[in-house]
Amino acid sequence: MDVLNLKIANVVRRFAFKEWGGTEAVIWNTSKCLRELGCNPEILCTRALSPMARESADGILIRRFPYFYPYFPLSYGNKRRLDKKGGSPLSFKLYRHLLDNEYDVIHCHTISRLASQACKAAMTKKVPFIVSFLGGRYDMPQKEIDEMNRATRHSFNYGRLLDRFAAGNDFLPMADGIICVGYDEYERTRDEFPDKLVEYIPNGVNYSKFAGAATLDFRKKYGIGRDDTMLLCVSRIDYQKNQKLLVEAAIKLKAAGEKIHCVIIGPVTADDYYLELETMIAKNDLDSIFTIIPGLHSESAELISAYKAADIFVLPSLLEPFGIVVLEAWSAGVPVIVSKVGGLQRLVEDGVTGVFFDTSDIQTFMDAFYKLKANPDLIKSLKANSLKMATENYSWEKITGKLLDFYRKVIEKYESKK
Repeated sequence: MDVLNLKIANVVRRFAFKEWGGTEAVIWNTSKCLRELGCNPEILCTRALSPMARESADGILIRRFPYFYPYFPLSYGNKRRLDKKGGSPLSFKLYRHLLDNEYDVIHCHTISRLASQACKAAMTKKVPFIVSFLGGRYDMPQKEIDEMNRATRHSFNYGRLLDRFAAGNDFLPMADGIICVGYDEYERTRDEFPDKLVEYIPNGVNYSKFAGAATLDFRKKYGIGRDDTMLLCVSRIDYQKNQKLLVEAAIKLKAAGEKIHCVIIGPVTADDYYLELETMIAKNDLDSIFTIIPGLHSESAELISAYKAADIFVLPSLLEPFGIVVLEAWSAGVPVIVSKVGGLQRLVEDGVTGVFFDTSDIQTFMDAFYKLKANPDLIKSLKANSLKMATENYSWEKITGKLLDFYRKVIEKYESKK
């Protein structure tokens, strides 16, 4: 089969342009590159957070299907929490669509019940089934698991009955290929499935978009002083992303007389955490030095302008399989301070493309901040090294090339078994 003419079904839990994250960025950007290469990728998802049944953008067709969570009772608020994070929905309409239409590859970007349905459809249609691990399968903190389970804690899970008849059982042994965005997860997956095709394919970045000039004055729009050191954090507003640490740091920096302004941008995936964050800022009288923007479109000129206005990019995550926003900061020419966890330890080289700190010790963040502030030569070096790294190793074209090569390997192995 000519892989340059593939029709690809990208199955994902949800896909909403206003609720953007790493998963959406990977699917969207690789789909655009694949289309330019002559493939026909489609995005198939539930209507979670976006009720539009059919949408086309940049030539990519997005189909959204009715869905439900198999719990009773389930309030609207808890359903919304599952939509934002951690939900494991069923969609019989999506499953039927896979059965009624012809695809050369079914590529699933979730390990929820949709993956089991997609796997069953692929086996029925006799086409290769690929799963992407986007982090958290092996090292999800128990606190985060407990938070995700809160929405269904007092409900009856009748999905256990449906799983047997509608969604099938464990889908991973049936997968023809597995992709990991984090290297640690790749190593563990390779050990768990030694006979499968397992590949490490990191995230990418459209570096030219972030390297370009800002089209609006972000500081002026949000009343941020020209002399203020602007600390920017772009990520989901969530326990995992740990933005509270930025508040703790701001308390200390303000007490030390530093003129700073902290900007947090990202969709809210944990409403309770967002409320705690706002309360913590207000309680410590930090409202004047904090700006929170709960979500910007990935293509937003304002998002790019925020990067261009920043002095330091901060990512204080407790768990981070990769860190696509670091690539964006690199491309925009912003030095980064990141937590020494997960995929960030492989992505960032301390003192070369960024500076690490320990999330359990706020003083290590303070040390990293003052290290950058006192050393303009280091900042200049970090900017040059990180931009070189982004452009040479993480362009979406390069990442999509690796993906297409993996499709080729999976298809060849699949065909050889017939």
